[in-house]
Parts: sequence; structure tokens; C-alpha cells
Amino acid sequence: MTNLIIFLVGLAIMLVLMMKTELGPFNCMLLAGLGIGVACGLGTTVTVNTLVDGFAGTCKSIGLLVIYGTILGIYLEKSNACQRIATSMLNLCGKKNSAAALAATGFLVAIPVFSDVAMVLLSPLIKSVGCKSGKNACMLGTVTACSLLSTNAFVAPTPAPLAVIAVLGLDIGTSILWGLPVALFITVCVLLYGEFVLGRKPESWFVMLESEKEKIQPADVGEASMPSFGAALLPILLPIVLILLDSVFKTLLPKDSAALTVLNFLGNKNIALVLGTVAAVVCLGPKMPEAERWAPMSSSLKTAGPIVFITAAGGALAKIVGATGVGGSIAQLLAASPIPVLLIPFLITGFSKFAQGSGSVAELLAAGLAVPMCQSGLLTPLEAFLSISAGASLGSHVNNSFTWVFSEFMGYDIRTTMKTLCVGQNVVMSLSGIFAAWVISLVV
Repeated sequence: MTNLIIFLVGLAIMLVLMMKTELGPFNCMLLAGLGIGVACGLGTTVTVNTLVDGFAGTCKSIGLLVIYGTILGIYLEKSNACQRIATSMLNLCGKKNSAAALAATGFLVAIPVFSDVAMVLLSPLIKSVGCKSGKNACMLGTVTACSLLSTNAFVAPTPAPLAVIAVLGLDIGTSILWGLPVALFITVCVLLYGEFVLGRKPESWFVMLESEKEKIQPADVGEASMPSFGAALLPILLPIVLILLDSVFKTLLPKDSAALTVLNFLGNKNIALVLGTVAAVVCLGPKMPEAERWAPMSSSLKTAGPIVFITAAGGALAKIVGATGVGGSIAQLLAASPIPVLLIPFLITGFSKFAQGSGSVAELLAAGLAVPMCQSGLLTPLEAFLSISAGASLGSHVNNSFTWVFSEFMGYDIRTTMKTLCVGQNVVMSLSGIFAAWVISLVV
């Protein structure tokens, strides 16, 4: 019980440091791990070694994935592939179904592209679609944003799912196999929320920023500047298909099968993402200026580095939680409580995000606490993953960066953003996500 109190105090101090200082999540998590380990009696040497082991283990699990996922995302961004996917979806669905087209775009684009970046890229297109279709741009933006966030939370190779499955020890193919349909279900629920709730509000209900009324919107990207739909989609789908094929055929083919050997190599999470990057270079590179064609290979490291290190710091903290036995104590207390076990990682993620703003940090914290619950048989790693990913939408408000990205780039005041995007996240996304996780827990 003493260790549990020390952990809770350490956690509270960590969250305060994240919110009130400029130390950043990386230093805050490492300091929290160091303080908790020493205070719980692990000793300085064991504490430091445990932190280093947790840090190194997480880097080993996700380092290459984050780097190549970032390279892939930059190629999609710089080649106008995101705009091609959106334009093709809109042409396919028609102006009447523009919300569905943008939801499908968000669902696909956010698999390799960070949701903040994707929102910035797609915001001019969303406004243009709103003008052409006669539908409110804020409603369309909310649907797009929430669909981006759904795959961002549930489907690798985005960093948060990668980090969670690394901590939980879940197979990446299994996470994609179940994460994709859950993200799709959430996207459908968000689409209904947009069409039948926000779509019925009067224009006066949506308040634009004064600066937006005077802003000159960027021109639409021309057809000649965009790759074909197939070229835009191939780098996204290729690694996912290879990973899924490897997971599926492991159960169908003999272990000594030559075909399985090939699939094991091509479907390896790192190799699959490298092949997706190769496809991006071949298919999308020609649509970029020749001088910039190879630039993502080095510029991506500036983006990927902080993500890898912050995620690894979360892995180090999780390792300390396990070494001190705090996770087991929490698991026992929660198991004896009336709260359904599946809700526990969901609520931990949501409360943490509400307190410090970062969904990724919240998911890492919840994953570390869920490990002992999985080890004791209270949850399977898949159930914990789905519960944590659903909780990533809970607790969203003004201390989350995506809220301000949406407000600024869509051009609506923060009150409008709160009652459209934040309601969509906290109510529609989180509840539909945990409902889907509950259904899957009954059948798997």
C-alpha cells in the first residue's frame, strides 16, 4: 500500500510538471520513474537500470516503425496524395454525400499521416467542399477530424497504437485486424453525428473567427499536381495488407512452408513499412520537385526523433511500475471494485488526457498499468489495447493541441470547437469505441 501511495503522489507531481513547466513529457516521465523507483525502495542502481531497460526495449520495438512511418507521411503530404484521396472520394460519393467522402478520406489518410498534419492539409479542401456542396464547413470539418483521430488511435503504424502494443506485448497484425473495424465503426458513428446532429444546426450556431472572415483561402490543388488515386493509396495499404497476410497465414500454413517463410519476411512490421516507403518514393516522388524528392529521408528524423524518445520514456516509466509491484496492487484493487474491468484502462486514459492534454502520454500510462491486469488474467492484451485506444478520445478539451489546430485552421472560435469537435470526441468517439471493445471482448 505504501508503494501505491508513493506511485500516486509521483504520478500527480508528473502531471503537474507537464502542465505547469516547460520540462516536456520526456523529462517529466523519466523524472517520475526515477523518483518512484527510488522512493519505493528499488535503490538507485536498480532504478536507473530498469529505466534504461524500459527505454531501450521500447526503442527496439517501435523506433524503425516511427521513422519509416514519418517518411511515408511526408511523401503523402508533399506529393499532394492526401488531396488526391479526398478529391477522388468526393467525386465517387458526390456532393450530396460529401461528409461521407471526407470521413473516408480521414479514415485512410490518418493511418500514416499524423492527425494534426492531416487536419492542416485537408482544412482548405474541407472549406472548398462546404462551399460547393452547401453543407456547413464546421460540420464537415468535425466529421473529418474525428475520422482522422479514429484511425490515429486504433491503427498502426501511427505512434500511439505502436507504443501501446509494444508495452502490452500484443501482435501488431492482431491489433490492426481488430483496430481497423473498430475505427471504421467509430467513423460511421461520427458521420451520423455530423449529418443528423450538427448538420441540422442553423448557420448562426457556428461562430467563425473574425480573422477567418477576412482570410484569403488557398487555391485548390490542380489535377496535374496530384498523383493518381492508386498511386496515393498504394503506400498506405501495402504495409497493412502485408502485415495482415502474415498474421492470417501463420495459422493456416505449415511452419516449414516456403510461402510462410516469404510472408514472415515481407509481413514483418519493419520490412512492410519499408516497402510502403519504397512504394511512396516510386509512386509519389515524381510528383515532388526533383530537388526535394529525397529530402524526407533526412528531414523525417527531426519529426520522428522526439516521438521515439517520448514514447520510449513512457516505456521506461511502465517498466518502473512493473518493477515496484504498483501495477499489481492497482490491478488487485480495481479487480475488487464494482467497475467493469474493461472500463478501467479506458478511464485511466481519459482522466490522464484530461489532466495533461496528450493522448499518447495518457495511453502509455494506461498501458503500463494494464500490463499487470493482463498478467493476472483480468484482461487480454487485445481488450486492454482496444479499451486504451477508446479512452484516447475521452478527456479532450482546450489543453489538447488538436483542439487548437482545428479551431485555427477551420476558422471557428473555441466555443464552437468545444461543442462540435470536443463533444464528438468525448461522447461519440469514446462511447462508440468502448462499446465496440465490449462487443469484441464477448466474441474473441
